Amino acid sequence: MNGTQSNTGEAPLRRRNYRRRSDRRASAAVECAFCIPVVLLIMFGTLETCAGLYLKETLTVAAFEGVRVGVRRRASADDVVARANEVLDERGVVGATVTVSPSNFNSLDALDPITVTIAAPTAGNSLYIFDFVADKTASARCTMVREFDD
Repeated sequence: MNGTQSNTGEAPLRRRNYRRRSDRRASAAVECAFCIPVVLLIMFGTLETCAGLYLKETLTVAAFEGVRVGVRRRASADDVVARANEVLDERGVVGATVTVSPSNFNSLDALDPITVTIAAPTAGNSLYIFDFVADKTASARCTMVREFDD
């Protein structure tokens, strides 16, 4: 035997190992090409879902705070709207409408219900997707009874 080849078969093993390494690198690139978009979609979907839940919870809290002011003695519908708008402004909700029922508290007696309904568009109040895809309206309602006669 000459000095260029040996019986141990080192040259074929080197070629085989090199081919396996390059195959692994190629499969890793393909896996990244598939996995990164999926991970990004899941991430943005999670963020958008959380933004929607935050909007709904904010509307619920604002309705509760508004009606809580309305059940007090000598409260008016304007006081209810002002408190609900204050909560909405603190949390950065835009375009919300506050509706108070009944709109006049002068004829209310103790234990009469007061209902506050708040609606806000998802456009302008979400991170990404709802601004462009789903122009929906989120709403919340809270009802309490009047505590006192005026």
